[in-house]
Amino acid sequence: MNPGFRDSPHLSDLPEDICRLVFEVLAELDQQSGRSCALLSRKVNAWIEPILYRTIIIEHAKQLWNLCRIVHHIDQGKSTKRPDFFGTHVKTIVVVNDDCLRGEDVRPILKPCRNVEILTLWHGLWAGDNRESPEIYDFMTSPELSPRRISLHGTMFRNNAVHFSYPIFRNATHVELRWSAIRDDPERCQWDALRDLPCLTHLSVNCLFDMRGCGRRIPEFVNFFPISLQVFIFWVYLPHCFSSTSPEFEGLKVIQDGNIDSRIVLAFEDASPPTIDSDLNPIFRSYEDTLRDCAGIPVGRDFWTLAEEFIEERHRRREK
Repeated sequence: MNPGFRDSPHLSDLPEDICRLVFEVLAELDQQSGRSCALLSRKVNAWIEPILYRTIIIEHAKQLWNLCRIVHHIDQGKSTKRPDFFGTHVKTIVVVNDDCLRGEDVRPILKPCRNVEILTLWHGLWAGDNRESPEIYDFMTSPELSPRRISLHGTMFRNNAVHFSYPIFRNATHVELRWSAIRDDPERCQWDALRDLPCLTHLSVNCLFDMRGCGRRIPEFVNFFPISLQVFIFWVYLPHCFSSTSPEFEGLKVIQDGNIDSRIVLAFEDASPPTIDSDLNPIFRSYEDTLRDCAGIPVGRDFWTLAEEFIEERHRRREK
């Protein structure tokens, strides 16, 4: 055997706090490697598990069933995890498009995560299906969850009616609402209750409605902004609206110039940026970008930060 190998230091030779730090950093940088390391020993597993479960992203039914099994084992006392494991360690939950999932399927995961700080629930769970179990609606309008950042599909509430007076919005600083079908009516929102959200600083609305009505809708939104609000992002879903020849162009230009309210910024989400023959310059994000932004794991600056920078730059231009 090569003497160099025999003399090489082992992790067991390191002080425990240094050894723990090595595994924790590894799990932070690469979750797949972290999962592999968690199998080394119970001690290493106990160090790494809180990091691996800090952010839960569910994109497929199999992921959900595995988590439900873990929660069930904890409830039955058959797990090495403490009863408050999910409540203590899970800070972000993201559930996205899988048509096999229903809102009721997700409730067993949401319920123990009482200290979640970032909550993202997108289309596929709540599709306005009247057969949906009422328990999930009751849960989502109860005081069980109080995240700081929320990105929700508008149909997640009973009768597709979003009420900002629900406790789930009470401590939110960042709220994004999404509607992905014309039938999902933003008019059902209780917009006037926005005024009563004491912590709200960032608001985003991403919906498929007739863009010709945005000139009327945006001033209506402004009337309901709380004093604390700093950023309002309005997502335009039709790329041709950014063309100077489109009927919607003038209305969007007034918005993007800050003439309605200096806190408003236009954005566009698609696989590729829109073709622009004007100076509207919306914030552009791909679907994957937006998902990572809402999960709190952006690549670079998230859309909230980009909007803040746009508003600051627009303000500087006006001061010249």
